[in-house]
Amino acid sequence: FHDGANLTSADVVWSFNRVLDPKSTAVLPTQKQQFSTIASITAPNASSVVITLKDRDNDFLFNLTQRGGVIFKAGTTDFATKANGTGPFKFGNWNRGNSITLERNDSYRATKALAKTVIFRYILDATALSNAILSGQIDIMSTVQKPELLSVFKGRKDLKISSGTTNGEVTLGMNNSKAPLNNIKVRQAIRQALNKKALIKTAWAGYGLEIGSFVPPTDAWYEDLSKTYPYDVQAAKNLLKQAGYPNGFSITLDIPPAPYAEASQEFIVASLKKIGINVTIKPVAWGEWLDRIFTKANYDMTIVAHVERSDMSIYANPNYYFRYNSAEYQSLIKKAGSARTPVAQAESLKKAARLLSNESVSDWLWLIPNLQVVKKSVTGFPQNDVGDAYSVAAITKE
Repeated sequence: FHDGANLTSADVVWSFNRVLDPKSTAVLPTQKQQFSTIASITAPNASSVVITLKDRDNDFLFNLTQRGGVIFKAGTTDFATKANGTGPFKFGNWNRGNSITLERNDSYRATKALAKTVIFRYILDATALSNAILSGQIDIMSTVQKPELLSVFKGRKDLKISSGTTNGEVTLGMNNSKAPLNNIKVRQAIRQALNKKALIKTAWAGYGLEIGSFVPPTDAWYEDLSKTYPYDVQAAKNLLKQAGYPNGFSITLDIPPAPYAEASQEFIVASLKKIGINVTIKPVAWGEWLDRIFTKANYDMTIVAHVERSDMSIYANPNYYFRYNSAEYQSLIKKAGSARTPVAQAESLKKAARLLSNESVSDWLWLIPNLQVVKKSVTGFPQNDVGDAYSVAAITKE
């Protein structure tokens, strides 16, 4: 640890028991659930840990890399004001609302970090953030929230634009338990009424990937399903007619305060109006969204980006806000979790993704790209954003 103490198996056992304790609020319930297959965890000696699972769990190793798998020094009680990790950087300083400074850990057990100091600055305003890198105040502008601002940086000799991938599927969530969205033909019609290529150009300056289901291209079970229900206004009208809505209907679209949702709302309203669906936009604060929509599923449609990795299992939960209840899908997810080989796991998840797309449980508007503006003198930064961490150990500046 950074305080000089050795990390032993006792710290590992203590950290996991802290997460597994039913009364513990150490992690979110969803993160606690990730380790529900643990039957026991023991430490036969100071350098060994034995974890026994109740069932085979193909996600277990990945889950170890998430927040629930973080190892703390046994007995730690103050997590809010004291940092004591084991990584290549030590905690330096926290200027609340402005910056966090990390200092290189020269006692690190493995390859040392290249940069002596790394400062994370928090700049909320998009224009101020752009000005910060243009004026040389920062070296990396990560997670560009307004892609239309990128035009300012194009052609500059001192900067480069990096476009990687993420796990962020911008999802048009539909309440599968509520009429008329409980009708598969209605959901299919909505998908065919939306020109995704034009939507991406309008809402996200042309950056983004059409995916057609709930899987990013960095997953082994990814398939391009964007043509499952391609843009076709007449086909969409025909589907509505077959569903019993020849004259369309009215529906509400709840929009949380997220750039991607706000940028795409008018396009969706105009597109659905062409097939007879009248959409009323209702802006909602995140607090209301989490309570009324995410928790209680009291909504028609909404837009939110799901950024977690390997999260196809959320559609297997009938109480999740999509209210999708499919025994076939639940079986495929369970089968994938206990598959004996990675190939078998991927095949089950491919089938599950195809089922989601075929039944149009949601519509997946686009995959958010990981857009960054970086000084050309900087190398070693992560291009993709597909995990919980932004690794800075390999970053260096000439």
